[in-house]
Amino acid sequence: MIAAGEVSLLEGGGQEQDEKKEFFCESEETQHYLVLMCNRKAVLRINHRQYYMKPFTFLMHPFPEQTLTVESKTLSAYRYLHLQCSDAFLYKILKKNFCLMQIYTMAKPLEMEEVWKMMLPFLKPDQPSAEIGEHALRLLLCLLMLPSDGSVTLAAEVPHYDKLTDLRSRIYRYPSEKWCVPDMAEELGISRTYFHKLYVMAFGTTCLQDVVASRIAFAKMLLEITDHPISDIAQKCGFDNEVYFMRLFRRRVGITPTAYRRVVRQENPDESV
Repeated sequence: MIAAGEVSLLEGGGQEQDEKKEFFCESEETQHYLVLMCNRKAVLRINHRQYYMKPFTFLMHPFPEQTLTVESKTLSAYRYLHLQCSDAFLYKILKKNFCLMQIYTMAKPLEMEEVWKMMLPFLKPDQPSAEIGEHALRLLLCLLMLPSDGSVTLAAEVPHYDKLTDLRSRIYRYPSEKWCVPDMAEELGISRTYFHKLYVMAFGTTCLQDVVASRIAFAKMLLEITDHPISDIAQKCGFDNEVYFMRLFRRRVGITPTAYRRVVRQENPDESV
């Protein structure tokens, strides 16, 4: 586990495609490192060295001088963390046989995506550190250091993977939409059978299961933060039938929507609207 104070975030964010960015280390006496993360294939040029990144890979690069220049040679963007690290942190990662300037596969990309969302408010330069931001940074680094069997990268080699990933992201952003497999397959220009096969190969679940999961997650959020009637919540989550929604919610969550709202309100009485 990474202790507080062992690593600090100087800057973080996402860099758009075909753009060059420079990172600066004010003093050679401090240990600065750059963590670069790619969710898609990318070719990154760091100073005078080129790295061929597969989907869901990352590397940690030291500052050989006071300036480090990164340039994307492809149309893919990347994320970065400019860190100042202590000797204790470096000792921990080297003890795990972690090598600098070497490409590794992410073991938990979905969990990392959730932690990244937590970090977003604290990624701006000169942004005062907050406890939740520091905790999220340490958690993200711990997830990066987990060993991976490479299965995530293999899944990313599935045909139409980028389009499938974009589609899945939209499903979770807009759960109330009328998601129809024939329409989604047509969007990708493939048959329904092939679409189903590729989706399972890429994500280990079916598209319809993801649709249901996104709607249940959205329903839980509405139950937690609003006083909307159950019928309204069912409709907002894309369910035309309130009874079916209640039955499905109970099967997935273990309790009814009304009971779920009551339990959450008892545990967090100040968070209801």
